[in-house]
Amino acid sequence: MAPIRSLLASRAVLAGLAALGCLGLLISTLDSDTRNNLTWKYNNGGNNQNNQNIVNPANNQVNTIWEDAATPSSKLGKPLSQYPGRKPRTVQAMIEKAEGYYQRIIRQRHTNLKAQNFGTAQFDPWNVLMYYWWYFPASFVCPHDIQRVGPLSDGGKWICGMSLYEEQPRAKCVIYSFGVNYETRFEGEMLERTNCEIFAYDASVSAMGPEATGPRSTFKPYFIGRTNQVDAQGKTWKTLKTLMQENGHDWIDILKVDIEGSEYQTFDAIMDDFGEVLPFSQLQMELHVREDMISFPDFLKWWERLESKGVYPWWTELNLNPTFSGAKDWASEYCFLNTRGGEKNLLIQNYV
Repeated sequence: MAPIRSLLASRAVLAGLAALGCLGLLISTLDSDTRNNLTWKYNNGGNNQNNQNIVNPANNQVNTIWEDAATPSSKLGKPLSQYPGRKPRTVQAMIEKAEGYYQRIIRQRHTNLKAQNFGTAQFDPWNVLMYYWWYFPASFVCPHDIQRVGPLSDGGKWICGMSLYEEQPRAKCVIYSFGVNYETRFEGEMLERTNCEIFAYDASVSAMGPEATGPRSTFKPYFIGRTNQVDAQGKTWKTLKTLMQENGHDWIDILKVDIEGSEYQTFDAIMDDFGEVLPFSQLQMELHVREDMISFPDFLKWWERLESKGVYPWWTELNLNPTFSGAKDWASEYCFLNTRGGEKNLLIQNYV
């Protein structure tokens, strides 16, 4: 038995040495093999604390840095020149590539609709083979950092390019929030971490929560809607176009909408009023597809109209609250990036 134990121990030692060798080989290749999962950074060799888009005056090329997303700006990785064959990607190039991928998603959607007999009595958008939300995956890209802002539960939002708002190169950023319902921890954190101004509207409450009050916060008890009116209950409704005119704004950095099924008529009006360029950089919106709110054909038409404006989803999470009472998961949060807007749209500029 002793020789056998000795043999087994020897094999264990050899296996351990082999594992250490593999680990060493893996570590030695991290710089070249795992870089595709790291974040692009535009920086002047790691010393640019403002994260500006730096151009090398010697060759007029962006000096691109590979960076682990968790690495502080002061400890960036090696310059791109040390990774032969790698080419810098601007934000615009990333968006153009993502648009190409997204067209494939649209084609797949229509292939699946045809396979599921869309347009006939046999079509069921909730069937297990092709579930409602699977037709609308959040398959675009946020070309910047992504951070959760506000609570981890319902009311928190995933923000594309949060560090840009914290380092805002412009004087201020503008946030519009519709449907606050006293849940204003998102707004409160944005006020705390940025220099943004917040304009919040909700006729179902009389004020915002205490986290979101202050000189950079404006609240008015209005509903956003398709037309300007005062309804039979005395509630004031205004269009986004009217509110922006009243506030002197021509662009919104973050548009947050949670208006319990009224989003479809509201956004039809926004698309009518603003044409081909919708006036926001990113959209945080909860969509409600309960059958008494909107039919699947009408939702599909609305969704594809939004896509036609260059507004694409890059993140989604289901609101599971309806399922706790046995209902379908008919509500889902979506984060959209607007790929249009030119210089007004901070998220499509070459900042990281």
